Amino acid sequence: MFDESGTMLHKATHSVIIIESVVEGVLGSSVFFHLKNKTHGTEMKWNKGGAVVALLIKDYFRYFGYYKNRTEIFANGTLWLHKIWENDLGIYRVTVTDKDGNSAYTEYVELLISNLTELPCVYGATAYSVTLFIEHMDGRNISDAKWKKGENSLAEFKGPTPCYYGEYGSRAEIFTNGTLRLDRTLKTDTGNYSVEFFDKKIKQKWIAQLFIMDAVSQPVLKYSCLPNGEVQFYCFVENGSDPVFQWSLNGNTLDVESVFHSVRNHVLVVYNDSGSLVCSALNHVSKTQSDLVSFTCTGRHRMNVVVWYVIAIAVGIAIFVFISAVAMHKRSNSNPQPQTNLMLLTPVPQQEDELPDHPSPPEDTVCTTTNELSTFTR
Repeated sequence: MFDESGTMLHKATHSVIIIESVVEGVLGSSVFFHLKNKTHGTEMKWNKGGAVVALLIKDYFRYFGYYKNRTEIFANGTLWLHKIWENDLGIYRVTVTDKDGNSAYTEYVELLISNLTELPCVYGATAYSVTLFIEHMDGRNISDAKWKKGENSLAEFKGPTPCYYGEYGSRAEIFTNGTLRLDRTLKTDTGNYSVEFFDKKIKQKWIAQLFIMDAVSQPVLKYSCLPNGEVQFYCFVENGSDPVFQWSLNGNTLDVESVFHSVRNHVLVVYNDSGSLVCSALNHVSKTQSDLVSFTCTGRHRMNVVVWYVIAIAVGIAIFVFISAVAMHKRSNSNPQPQTNLMLLTPVPQQEDELPDHPSPPEDTVCTTTNELSTFTR
């Protein structure tokens, strides 16, 4: 640029760069930069700005700077970059040199980095309103964003004014802080929702899964007395998606692990003879409670009498058997065994001067009668 006198005021040089491909990667993941031109040279060098990333000369590989432990270059010129982070964002250039040392061609690849945030599931009631992405209402102002349900566009910001697609124009509202509100919800609104926008050159993507459910109606509670004295309750609802049932007996919430009752979803069995019980039905969007039901079942008393009578007989038999066994054991220990008696009757050899005053019976005499035995021992 020159003034009227011909003096140069300003000089600038501009380069036009044609980006052959755009690669999008998630923070912490890996990406590949592929060459569009399949002609290979004797030297391939990847640069980012003025810094050399990787170099391939024939079969010699070399890596530079903080890329040393995070890159790999292949024989076809493809560059692999793993564990990417925010500073890796930008334009990469590969220069291919032929065998004569001349530049064969140059290609440019732009790396876009996105940060994926998965939000907790959101539940909404049919025919009501539900809000998505409310967890990130931190005062940010989003002027360039796109909302989707699955792969279908829902709305986007083009400047300060949002643009809606299809049916969402009449029952959706988008706010600049990233919040999406759906009104008059339908079961078909269930699905995966996402919003994409740029934050400091990083593409942010929030994902949330929405479930639209029918609210549960007031449960109806009925009961019946079982022959064994137990009481069985039935709790059911006419409307409601995936209801879960809870129970309260005499004002106390029942624990499903309690030994005093058994429960199978909407059926409860208790062992109380009487009392009052309430059933609650709930899901992710609603909770309702039945009317209080008082119950009395007398069969349990009659059963208790029979049970205690049987238990008393069994205990009596057990005690009798035990006492008899103890008595027999004592009697057995107090009486000497036959083998011991024979040993006591066996004469002990003595010396001649120690012979008894009474003569011994003949050797062939056998004590088989009471008289003989008396004569022998007299």
